[in-house]
Amino acid sequence: MKINNLFVLVFALVVSSCADNKKSETLFERLSASYTGIDFENTITTNDSINILNYEYLYNGGGVGVGDFNKDNLPDVFFSGNLTSGKLYLNKGALKFEDITSASGINTSGKWTTGVSVIDVNQDGYDDVYLSVGGMGNKSEFPNLLYINNGDLTFTEAAAEYGLADQGESIQAVFFDYDLDGDLDMYLLTGGGFENSAISVRAMQTNGTARNTDRLYRNDYNEKLGHPVFTNVSAEAGITFEGFGLGVSVLDANNDNWPDLYISNDYLSRDLLYVNQQNGTFNEEGLTYFGHMSHFSMGNDVADIDNDGFTDVITVDMLPEDLKRRKLMSGANSYDIFQIALRYGYGHQYMRNMLQHNNGDGTYSEIGQFAGIDKTDWSWAPLLADFDNDGFNDLYITNGFGKDITDMDFVKFRESKSSSFGSGGELQKAVKDCLTTRPAIKVANYAFKNVDGQSFTKNIEAWGFEEASISSGAVYADFDNDGDLDLMASNINAPAFVYKNTLNDSLGLQTNYLKVDLQGSKNNLKGIGATVRVYSGSTERIRVNNPVRGFQSTVSTTLHFGLKDHRTIDSLIVQWPDGKKSIERNIKVNGLLTVSYDEANYIPQDTTDQASFLTRVEAIDYEHKDRFNNDYATQPLLMHKYSEQGPSLAVGDLNGDGLEDVFIGGSYGENSTILYQQKDYTFKKQELPETELFEDGEAVIFDANNDGKLDLYVTSGGSERYAGHKAYQDRLYFNTASGFVAQPLPEMLTSTYAVAAADFDNDGFVDLFVGGRVVPGKFPTTPESYILKNKGGNFVDVTAEVCPLLQNAGMVTDAAFSDYNKDGNIDLILAGEFMPITVLENTGNTFENKTEALGLSKTTGLWNSIAAADFDNDGDIDFVAGNIGLNTMLNSGQNKALKVDYADFDNNGYVDPIFSKYEEGAYFPIATLDQLTQQLPQLKKNFLYYHKFAQATTSELLQLLKTPFKTLEAKELRSIFIEQKDTGFEVLPLPNAVQLAPVNSILVEDLNQDGFPDLLLVGNDYSAEVNGGRYDASFGTTLINTKDGNFTEVSRKKSGFTVAGDSKSIVKVSTKDSNLILVGRNGETLTTFKFKNTNTHNLNTK
Repeated sequence: MKINNLFVLVFALVVSSCADNKKSETLFERLSASYTGIDFENTITTNDSINILNYEYLYNGGGVGVGDFNKDNLPDVFFSGNLTSGKLYLNKGALKFEDITSASGINTSGKWTTGVSVIDVNQDGYDDVYLSVGGMGNKSEFPNLLYINNGDLTFTEAAAEYGLADQGESIQAVFFDYDLDGDLDMYLLTGGGFENSAISVRAMQTNGTARNTDRLYRNDYNEKLGHPVFTNVSAEAGITFEGFGLGVSVLDANNDNWPDLYISNDYLSRDLLYVNQQNGTFNEEGLTYFGHMSHFSMGNDVADIDNDGFTDVITVDMLPEDLKRRKLMSGANSYDIFQIALRYGYGHQYMRNMLQHNNGDGTYSEIGQFAGIDKTDWSWAPLLADFDNDGFNDLYITNGFGKDITDMDFVKFRESKSSSFGSGGELQKAVKDCLTTRPAIKVANYAFKNVDGQSFTKNIEAWGFEEASISSGAVYADFDNDGDLDLMASNINAPAFVYKNTLNDSLGLQTNYLKVDLQGSKNNLKGIGATVRVYSGSTERIRVNNPVRGFQSTVSTTLHFGLKDHRTIDSLIVQWPDGKKSIERNIKVNGLLTVSYDEANYIPQDTTDQASFLTRVEAIDYEHKDRFNNDYATQPLLMHKYSEQGPSLAVGDLNGDGLEDVFIGGSYGENSTILYQQKDYTFKKQELPETELFEDGEAVIFDANNDGKLDLYVTSGGSERYAGHKAYQDRLYFNTASGFVAQPLPEMLTSTYAVAAADFDNDGFVDLFVGGRVVPGKFPTTPESYILKNKGGNFVDVTAEVCPLLQNAGMVTDAAFSDYNKDGNIDLILAGEFMPITVLENTGNTFENKTEALGLSKTTGLWNSIAAADFDNDGDIDFVAGNIGLNTMLNSGQNKALKVDYADFDNNGYVDPIFSKYEEGAYFPIATLDQLTQQLPQLKKNFLYYHKFAQATTSELLQLLKTPFKTLEAKELRSIFIEQKDTGFEVLPLPNAVQLAPVNSILVEDLNQDGFPDLLLVGNDYSAEVNGGRYDASFGTTLINTKDGNFTEVSRKKSGFTVAGDSKSIVKVSTKDSNLILVGRNGETLTTFKFKNTNTHNLNTK
């Protein structure tokens, strides 16, 4: 180990002396080409043969590569050019560079160079340059280029000699040791073949024969030549999936310490995750690890955003932040075609940036919308790094494109000309003529400050990036060695950006940092693939030495850690690619630390986390099946389906043997199921006959006729049938000696879901509340809800007498009876879609709405679940309510309500809901023009062009429809804790982990046996419409009660509670040996957990 602080101080003095006396008001200051000497400009000049119609990658841009080519500890830089030759710049200090391209021998004239990989290929201690080559014309004329550093700032091209003259229209190469044999192999990303069915839905080619299949080259050292020769082993290694690759990153997706590969692909081809099988092969497992992905994926990066020790993944797409541009590029997205693409294996893809949070247990939660980084326009290079040295990795994203060809008016023009012109030449000319007038997409590059590891704030102006550009590849490095990261970006038809980070301009450092250089093994001198973990206080920070990042670029191999106010580092651990470890202790900050592989002798103690509460078991053989139904065929503007709400679960001793059994609600076409617990604590499955015509909602098990046996009530819901169909009639089954026998009920031909049981009139018989869920075909018209009074086992509808407002209360999703005011009368609490958390107080004879008086009238939300308990042990009842969360496009982020205006605008018998979100000072429809005119064809005459629709507010739209309408609002999207106070209820948000997905069901349980109720929550919604995309970020959440009115998340790895899928229900079942937790998942098996401690207490009063 050695540490060097002196050179940092010297260069800080040099740069400070060159700087203006006036300190920059932004974090970054753009330096001119005349100052830096970097005058590279990636010039693209179009003509009849060179244009976007002939080559769709015309404006993808070039890459940037950082390396220390003369080993003077100053990062140098290379820019690749497309129609212009690339340039090599030598760092002379103080952010001044010298163009040494001509003298270096690097000449890429006539070559369309793309990705820049700076790597010491022959391991002689000098950085070499490997260039990917693509472009128009004969693909066999595009061999990649390898420039070997001769050690004197001259380079010799030797790609063929090293086996690296690949001719496959390459985008980027990444060098890594995939077989852990100590040397660096190479994965080559390709993007060719887009002119053939790039966007057509067809079977994926997964056998390695497609032209646009990436390649893997194994490093085989040649003794005779004295250097490696690379061998194409793609097919035998399992690299066989086609794709239109634009980004590649090395990561350890499953935490097994073997390098895996994330590939981001453009067009219809989905992103790929090649998981290393530790035997020289890879399996493609993208659909296993990621619930959804970017649609038009560009670059990507991998880094830890929240300092939990696990690296996360970001991919960027094309979705604009600007509302008008977003609407102009949003065309038709057919639900039916989407389903076909799913069957072909393309997965769930949506046009926006994705931030895949690594949960540390082999699962990833996509949280881009929650983090606020999902819309950055036509983006290329995402770079995650700590630019302000506060200890969290921030985000820089380049964007822009040479022609706006995604404007739907232009797209429709192109389609119309294609159908009307007879000859291809005439078509080409017409489109080219139109193309000349198309503007470029020039917007500012984006910068996001990482606030707390979970959310980001946009800092474009504050950090000095307000200049509009067409930027592509980008890199970061401490180019002036002053302890902060500077930035460079390649621009099309403009000089490259050079940004000086002004954080440490003065000698009085505002924050602390540490830089780390690695001296690796003899065949991997820079320790590529090594992981460095820094520990200071209770904080862990991780960096992985994989320098190929973002888009077509290579960053510095000097690892940078921002440390905020930490002035000492307790320890630093390097895990080398072969598994060996080095440790350094008590390290001084604000300098450069060098760690050598030769000193790797650290043997850590085993600190494997053991699950504290639950263990996954395979106890019950049951799989839920749900018949496919396209709810969007009748109401195309729905935000999600109403036909995929099950399965529900209910628990009780149904056969009187002293053992708890489980009722499982069936879907339309499937019978309901009862799992009878056996004396050996297994479960015997038995169907409830003649129930397949119903779509079961919730169920409640109770003694309906006071005969000592538990009976069963099941709601009938869904949306498969027309409103008023007999299949929406709820069912009551008495438990008799001959089995469950259906009993008469009042006619209730409403699609219901929620049910709650309690003796509300204190007559000794349990009564029922039944919640109306939806009116099929007429969402969001309010369905009826019911109060059913139990008269000795005969149930009577008394809604009109005891609570008439329930006839129009809203779309109820959940309900709980609870005596919240402790007056001896059980009250009713409701949750629902576009409803407030509603409190109906039992006066003894009727129910009165106390929602507003208790301070809950502003809680209108998209609620799914509610649970009641005395969470703070103060003697009164509190509530926890599960909402849709904040990881959604429905969240305006401006404290403005989501609205839905509705009426039968076209008089066809179906209700037309128009959802609107507040943006740019007004409410605008969320639906695209194509979606809207599918539901309301009469609007086509008003919006012949997308430009007109892009500017239309919801108010203007409603004026055109000339029909009286109603409006519902959802002001609160967060899942919340509702604490009862002396004067009413206080609403507090649950932790961020809960806000990442809808919460569908809640189990209250004292998990840690401290006398305070804790929570297990499950959720997601796989039925959401295809533009916004499905909700799949939840893998179950464990919240421990902190005893002060708050909850804290316990990681899934520690709690043992991880459940994937569209989870709809969660219950506890008691057995002799242990308590079980069952989770019902739509279209999947039951997930079962066993408590590690049998003394937990179910405190759920629902």
